[in-house]
Amino acid sequence: MTLEILNIVSVIIQIILFVALIITVVSLTKYVKLLMVRVDGLQEDLNKFKTSVDPLIEDTRTMIQKINKVSDKVDENFVYVTKTLEKLGNATDDIINFKDRILRKAEPPIFDTISAFAGIVKGVKVFTDTWKSNRPVRSHQHHIEEDNLLFDANGESDFELEREYDDINKELNEVRKKLEEMKRV
Repeated sequence: MTLEILNIVSVIIQIILFVALIITVVSLTKYVKLLMVRVDGLQEDLNKFKTSVDPLIEDTRTMIQKINKVSDKVDENFVYVTKTLEKLGNATDDIINFKDRILRKAEPPIFDTISAFAGIVKGVKVFTDTWKSNRPVRSHQHHIEEDNLLFDANGESDFELEREYDDINKELNEVRKKLEEMKRV
C-alpha cells in the first residue's frame, strides 16, 4: 500500500501542478491580452503623434530650405557689399589723390600771384611814400601846378591810400592763411 499511496499522492501532485500550470497560463494569457490592448493603445497614440508630427517635420524642412536660401542670399549680398566697400575705398583714395594733385598744381601759381600782387602793392606804397616825401614845399608859385595834380594836396587822400593798402594787405594775409589751412588738410 505504500506504493499505492505514493502513486495516489504523486497523481494528486501532478493534478495540482497541472491545475497550477493551467491557472498560470490563463493568467499569463490575460496579462498578454492586457499588454496587447495597451500596445494597441500605444500604437494608436503613436500613429496620432506621427500624424501630427509629419506636418511639423515638413514645415521644418521647408523652413530649413528657406533658411538656406536666405543664407545664400546673405552670402551673395555680403560679397556685393564687400566689393562695394572696396570700390568706395578706391574712389575715396582717388578723390584724395586728385585733391593732392590739384593742390600741388594750383598752389605755386596762387602763391606766385599773391606774392606778385603783394609786391605790386608794396611797390605802389613805396612809390607813393617816396613821392610824398619828394613833393616840393607849397608856395604861391606852385599854386597853378596844384590844379594839375592827380591827387588832392590835402592829407585825406594819403590817409585813404594807406587805408586801402592796409585793406589789401589784410585780404592777402587772409588768402595766405586759407591756403596754408588747405595745405594742412
